[in-house]
Formats: sequence, C-alpha cells, structure tokens
Amino acid sequence: MSPLSGRRPGARPVPAALAVVAAVLAGAVACSGGPGHRTAGSPTSAGSGGAGLRWGPCPAADAVTGGAGPVRRDPRQQCTTVHVPLDYHSPDGRRLTVEVSRIRSGAPRPKSLMTGQGGPGGSGLDLPSQNESALPARVTRTTDLYGLDYRGIGHSSPLHCGIAPADRTAAAGLPYPAADGTIDANAAWAKRVAGACAQHAGQALPFFNTVSIARDINRIRIALGLRTLSYTGTSYGTYVGQVYATLFPATSGRVLLDSTVPPGGVEAAIQNKGRGVEDAFGGFARWAAGRDSTYHLGGTPPDVRRTVLSTARDLNATPLPLMTGKSLTGNQLLEAEQALLDQRANFPGLAELLGAAHAGSVPADVTSKLQFGSVFPDNFFSAQDAIVCNDSSWPKEVAGYRRAVARSAARFPLTAGSPANIWPCAFWPVTGSEHPPKPVPRGPHNILMAQNTADPSTPLSEARRTLRAFGDRAAMVTVEATGHGVAMSKGCAADAVADFLLGEGPARSRHCPATR
Repeated sequence: MSPLSGRRPGARPVPAALAVVAAVLAGAVACSGGPGHRTAGSPTSAGSGGAGLRWGPCPAADAVTGGAGPVRRDPRQQCTTVHVPLDYHSPDGRRLTVEVSRIRSGAPRPKSLMTGQGGPGGSGLDLPSQNESALPARVTRTTDLYGLDYRGIGHSSPLHCGIAPADRTAAAGLPYPAADGTIDANAAWAKRVAGACAQHAGQALPFFNTVSIARDINRIRIALGLRTLSYTGTSYGTYVGQVYATLFPATSGRVLLDSTVPPGGVEAAIQNKGRGVEDAFGGFARWAAGRDSTYHLGGTPPDVRRTVLSTARDLNATPLPLMTGKSLTGNQLLEAEQALLDQRANFPGLAELLGAAHAGSVPADVTSKLQFGSVFPDNFFSAQDAIVCNDSSWPKEVAGYRRAVARSAARFPLTAGSPANIWPCAFWPVTGSEHPPKPVPRGPHNILMAQNTADPSTPLSEARRTLRAFGDRAAMVTVEATGHGVAMSKGCAADAVADFLLGEGPARSRHCPATR
C-alpha cells in the first residue's frame, strides 16, 4: 500500500485506490524509448507552444500502473512522451521517458495546471479527468489540466525490483507489528524487498526521487512552451509541489497543496500518522456514538475508543477465525481502521467491521472485504520504495525501530506502533542522487495550502510546520472536516481555491466551517 495514497473528495474513484482499501480490509529499468503508441519531440526550448510534442491516444491502463486491470480511459484525454535526463547533473547521459496526459478546456486563452499523484506508486495519467469533478468548475472551464506518471511509475520508464508476490501485498505495505508487538517479521520483509531492488533495479536506482520528479515537471513546462506551469497535488503530491516551488520559484506559477506532507517528506509523514489517526478517530467516534443502537460500539466517544482498543487487545491475544479460513488479529483490525478513516464516507463500513469484530462474529459480507493477501504489481511497490528511500536517510539499526515502535504504540495505541516501524529503507542499497531541499520563505507569494482539521494521513499540526517553513510565500485554508483530501468542488474552500488558481488575488488564509 502506498503510505500517502490520497484522492480528492469528489474525484471519480481510482481503481488502484479502491484496490488498496479492499486489500487492507482484506528486472530492469527501461531508460529509453516510449510506450510505443507514438513518438514525441525532445523538450529543447521554451516558447514553442509545445509544437515539438506529438499528442495521441493514451496508453492502456493496466497492471503496471498499480490498477486492478485494464480500464477505459476518458476519451478526451491525450498523451505524449517527454524525454528527460536520468541524472540532471549529467544532462547528456542516459534518458528516461515521462508520459504526460492532458484534457484541454477549449478556452481561448487557457491557464495550465499540472496535477500530481499521491502515493507514491500509482499512475497519474488519469488525474486530469478525475480532477475535473474535484476542482471548482470556475477553474476547470478555463484551465488545461495536465497529469503524468512520475519517473519509474506506470508508463514512465517503469522500475522493477522483482519483489516476490508475498512481499507486495497491501497488508505488507503498511507494516504493522505482529499481534505480540514484535517486528521481526517486518524486519525480514524489509530486508528482502531492499535486497530485491539491489539485485534487479540496476544503476539507475538512485535517480528515482522527488527532486528528479520536480525537475521533470519543469522540463515538461519547457516542452509545452509555457513561461509558468501551475501545480496542484494531494498528499505525497504536495511534497512534489513543495520541492517544485522551492527549486523553481519564478516559473512554478500557482501551487495548490491539498493535505500537506511536512517538510521532512514521506518519512516524516509516516512517522506522524499516529497523531493523524488520533485526530480523525475523534470524528468517527462522535459519529458512531450517535448511532450506538445500530453499531453497539458505545454511547459516547470515550466509550467507542475503549471498545475499539479492548477489541484489538482481545483479538491480538486470540485471533478471530474468519469464514475465509484466515484469522483476524487486533493489529490487522487497526490497520483496516486506519485505511477506512481516510474518508468520512467509509464510516458506516468501518463501524460495521468494528462492531462485528467486537461481537466476535464477522459475517460473510464483511469477511469478503478482508483480502489481506491481495497482491500489488511489482512496479507499484518498487517505485514507491525507491522514491521514499532515496529521499532521505533512514536509521539502520533494527533495535532502534523496536524501541520506537514500543514508544509509538504507548503514545498512539490506535496505530499500534506502525508509524515507527521498519521499512525497506533501513536496508536500502544506495544513496539517493539528491535529497529534497527544505522549504524556505524566499520567493513569490504563490502557494496555497488546503487542509482538513482532522486528517488521518497528513495531520493539521504537520501541515502548519510546512506553512511556517514557507513563511510569507504561503497561506492556508483550513476546513472543519474529517478525512484525507479537501472537498473543493463547491463551497467555501472552492471559492478560495478558484480565486487563487485563477489569479484573482494573492493567497489568503481562511477557515471554512463544517458543512452538513
């Protein structure tokens, strides 16, 4: 599972994202050439209007992108290929291909907005289509929307580590400790995954990182012949946006960050999920307490919390047999809870699961969702781990992770120590070619952050750290809501976002009250 696989509320569902939720409830690098559906020009000069790029049908959405299988793409979307350096410090060396998509607005003088994927790990080619329904209509009527598969992902020179299928299940992707709290199995998994990448990824491995992704987006801007290229991203996509705005302050246009990762990137975001889940669980507990006659989790929020934690303890001591022949531990229950807290629309399903587990009998319709063994494509996990591990230097000592997991579990019991657990990064065989720069307050006032007050994946407290780091460059719209990804298609947040992206005034901080 991607650590930060965000999707804006209102966007049409992404097969990869749906598969991730279901599952939790449940080689070589091609460095040249394109996907074969057409060729594209080389991005060599600004001001060309993108004339050197040849647009055509987008490649099929298939398993390489992390999807559940072939799906029908929006027929309005067009795609092209941009060639970029593997190593920007050796621009005349090996090349990668980056697949780019677009949906044109039809406006006579359109604005241009690049949309960045969360995760990392999944394809971003369908983001233009998905964001049409998620962004304010006032924006999409006059803006050409672009998307891309980040380097190493999907149809952009995909990275393959040859990770064993058993090591790329959704349950493995967010490493929860064993039922007894130990992490020996997690450490063994992390070592196997890192070893697979060391054996199969090749010499290109260090160059799959967020700095290079941000440089790719600027190279796309040049290929399109644009003076500036605005950007929006959700979750991990906000980290790409931070780096893009920091490296290219004069040409990054307007940068909208939705559900913002802290300045330390994905590593810091993972470590702060304990705080985020606690924040979001409060909203769920209030919701469930008001429906105690239906779900029987408790009549007050503290009662709901006690029910969930006591059920998890009981299942860790005695796992619950399921109709599938597998069993459900308490930590697996908490892992499913973490995934479902991402969207308020999941609350009924989450309450049903928790209530059934508390009662000691999970019915067939709920059991069918517990597909812990669902396997994700090798490219999904390979690219995810490469980007996350190349971006920062993770601790190496397994004993240190054991201590950190115990401390985290004591402080944030709803996540059982998972945010502090070991990743393949502890055994990563290479050092990333570039670590991302920290945000700085120097530059134009061109960043707007949008943030829910109770976000399980990117908590408000960490978004505020990013806001402080950018200083006068940024403003923040806070929305009184629970979930990961701000609803911005209408209402208070939509007005603020549209005014900002359309250039109708500087970014301004404001608070949007809860909506019914």
